[in-house]
Amino acid sequence: MDNISKFYADAQRLKKHYRAEHNNYDGGEVCGQIKELFGRNNGHVKSLALSYADYWYDTYIMNSAEMENEPTEQHLQVLGSIQALIDNDPEQITELTQEDWKELCDLTNYEADDLPLEFLNDIMIIFVDHQAC
Repeated sequence: MDNISKFYADAQRLKKHYRAEHNNYDGGEVCGQIKELFGRNNGHVKSLALSYADYWYDTYIMNSAEMENEPTEQHLQVLGSIQALIDNDPEQITELTQEDWKELCDLTNYEADDLPLEFLNDIMIIFVDHQAC
């Protein structure tokens, strides 16, 4: 199982457990737990991963008209695409808009001093390929 498949499975497990343990489902709370999971899963670039997860939450979750269903499958796929970006697996990046690309590139540039050089080089190549930077 690759990182993205594991991430999807873990996120679904968080949703399932929250529903089982609480009378009322709180999509915002579950998405907060998923943000924390995303940061833990990317410990080698944790600060960047948390910045990406905050962007995802603010852009996709906080603007949702369906908070009782969050994270939706589509919104999980966006975060999965961000995971693919971190994993340097451009073929699995399917759900990012041009605006997402630009914002993620800006976040990466902001965090660049604290990132491993090889990681930074690899991710910047992907951004350039998508004309984001």
